[in-house]
Amino acid sequence: MPGDLIEASAEPSTILVVDDEPVVRGLLGRWIVGAGYHCAQAGDARAAWDCLQSGGVDLVMSDINMPGESGVELLVRTKQAFPDTPILMLTALGSARAAIDALTAGACGYLIKPVEREELLFQVRQGLERRQLLLDRRRYVESLQRRVQEQTLAVRQAHEETIHRLLTATMYRDEETGAHIRRTGLFSEVLALAAGWARGEAERLRMAAPMHDVGKIGIPDNVLLKPGKLTLDEYEVMKRHTLIGGRLLAGSSSSVLQMAQQIALNHHERWDGTGYPCGVKGIAIPECARIVSVVDVYDALTHDRVYRPAFPQEQALELIHQGMGTQFDPVLLASFFTVIDELERIGQLHPDHPPGEAALAGAAGTAVI
Repeated sequence: MPGDLIEASAEPSTILVVDDEPVVRGLLGRWIVGAGYHCAQAGDARAAWDCLQSGGVDLVMSDINMPGESGVELLVRTKQAFPDTPILMLTALGSARAAIDALTAGACGYLIKPVEREELLFQVRQGLERRQLLLDRRRYVESLQRRVQEQTLAVRQAHEETIHRLLTATMYRDEETGAHIRRTGLFSEVLALAAGWARGEAERLRMAAPMHDVGKIGIPDNVLLKPGKLTLDEYEVMKRHTLIGGRLLAGSSSSVLQMAQQIALNHHERWDGTGYPCGVKGIAIPECARIVSVVDVYDALTHDRVYRPAFPQEQALELIHQGMGTQFDPVLLASFFTVIDELERIGQLHPDHPPGEAALAGAAGTAVI
């Protein structure tokens, strides 16, 4: 009866025969089983679809002309859902146009009724070999993709580790810690994602942001390590770390170092144009530098420095908010306030000092934003 479905063992090399004529299904099924394959049968496209969804079908052999959904319609649906499953079409003598349409829709071959046993088994073998080739190729491509991803990750991790190790040189000459360097990168990535950056670009920013103060390696100790307030002349010397950092990182073919160069040079520029070293204004400041500008100040305010203890979170956020539209890009700052909880979590995971150790705190002073 049309619609009847008899499922054989769901093992490899199972052929699904779809035909509304029970006699045809029975004959083809005997030939298939006699050749060592398993066979499932379906009397119409709906029953065939149920069988396909249950899994274990390696090849479909379907009549083209059937009541209800045609064999070609079943073919199209099957190729979309199960692209690796080869499909042979059965067509009546003289239906060349239907056979061409089936091949165009993705059939791997067709058989003209009345079907000859040897021709049927030959096309079944070819269809199964084609399926195996497709599966082997897919596994090979997936294996290559995994290897590329693993190697890319290893290179990225090595790159990031190298950056952090090189930055150790500046840490020894400044009050900033390795945790500050890590937090700056992680904070920048979070804010970039909140601002709509693609994940790959945000990851690149995470690696580049820790180099924002690399130019401090060229600042004399009497200025860099001075515990008290800088004189105007000393402040002018300190401001040169942006230019030094920009020169140190210039000319690289690495996209990470190119971004780091923009950050090192511009992260002390202000939205209103009153920053340094060049007085760049608004969107002329590279967005990567505008992001680092926000998170660098946030990290500085919320952690101890030699000249003052950390500000409470609420007070730090209020001070940053005061810089909206003057020091900071107002659109970026709006995004910043949406990710405060995530930044706090990162800060707790990367403290300046191991748990239980007293944090170094200097005399209280006025925050410089």
